[in-house]
Amino acid sequence: MYTISRFSQLCKMSARMLRHYDKEELLKPVHVDTTNGYRYYEKSQLETALLIKKLKEYRFSLPEIRTILQSSDSTLFIGMIHTKINEISNEMSRYRQIIAELQAMIEKKVDLIQRERRPYDILLGLRNEISVVSQRLQINIDDMDRYIDSIYDKAKESNIQLLGVPSAIFFDEEFTPNHCDIEIMIPNIHSNDEKISMEWQLKKLPTKIIATTLHIGSYDDIGYAHMALEEWTESNGYCLDGLPYETYLKGSECDCHVEEYVTQISFPVIKKAM
Repeated sequence: MYTISRFSQLCKMSARMLRHYDKEELLKPVHVDTTNGYRYYEKSQLETALLIKKLKEYRFSLPEIRTILQSSDSTLFIGMIHTKINEISNEMSRYRQIIAELQAMIEKKVDLIQRERRPYDILLGLRNEISVVSQRLQINIDDMDRYIDSIYDKAKESNIQLLGVPSAIFFDEEFTPNHCDIEIMIPNIHSNDEKISMEWQLKKLPTKIIATTLHIGSYDDIGYAHMALEEWTESNGYCLDGLPYETYLKGSECDCHVEEYVTQISFPVIKKAM
């Protein structure tokens, strides 16, 4: 048997990493001395250690590696390889897009450090009472389009006619992309204020004074539009009369670049008491 120090030399892994793999039940020592806690490994475990290194190089996560090591199902392994190929291919496509954008920035001599903040036109108007189909969700932000599509599908199955595009209210105090608290709303013709299912409902949004602006481009920069509305609201003697919401007039459902996305940001407002 090998001590953990010698085994780490053989497989080119740190002792700290080997202890971590023991904790993750990927590569457990064959023996642990109860008197001093020393860990010992067998020659046969070198192959497992090198396989773990190779799978990590192939971008498999530790839970995925554990599944591979604990399963003798070759079909499962092949399926996981295909999934990983797709993930890496999508990542490569994203990197190619980033490279293209960076090259375009060089050609256009874009100064990201000193670039001017874009102007936003603010409009004030009255939003009449409106009926909406609504669903409150705790989801990964990347899955939002899928949930919106499911609302359209369920509405069609229930013979509910939807009008226009979806809006979203974000309830989180801070942005957590993998667990966002969101309410998705889509206008519909009639609302009886009744629940249609355990997941979503019909309801009416009351008449409100709304300050709005349009954001054109990537969602990454949409914070500037919110800032512009906040500044306008404060400087014109208004305060919020409800949660802000975003309406996706043109987005990922269109076959267009993110710079062509159009989002309306709306702030329900009321005049401050004098």
